[in-house]
Amino acid sequence: MSSPWFPYTPDRDRPDPHASPVRYDYLSRDEQEVRQALADWFQISPATSETRNLHTAESLLGDILSKLPLDGDGMDPELLREGWLKAAGPFLGQQSNLLSIVKGVATIQVLQPAMRYHLQQWQGALLGKLKDQFGKDAVHSIRIRIG
Repeated sequence: MSSPWFPYTPDRDRPDPHASPVRYDYLSRDEQEVRQALADWFQISPATSETRNLHTAESLLGDILSKLPLDGDGMDPELLREGWLKAAGPFLGQQSNLLSIVKGVATIQVLQPAMRYHLQQWQGALLGKLKDQFGKDAVHSIRIRIG
């Protein structure tokens, strides 16, 4: 009989509570059968490769950047500036700046709250002029920010 002052000794039938958990590869029954069939056919063990789905960051970024429209007509700052001056007119065009058109939202920057209020009053007319200037589907709303 063990004394209560001795440290804990695990039973043979129970695992050590301080040991690392056992890792299991959980697969559905179909996946297990497919792996086993392939292993039987090719006469190899059905071990999975740990590096099968690894990709370098360089290859992933290259694919993502190639799909972005970074060099399109809507992203050129000069075209945005010229289009904004034509749409807003000489006074509003100099008092505000069209920063970007992203996903149909035109972001306009103003320096004074009074100019922001003025642009909000003319928002419908400006939206129509921006659609005429950049295309019907290019702009669907306007966001005005101070700063």
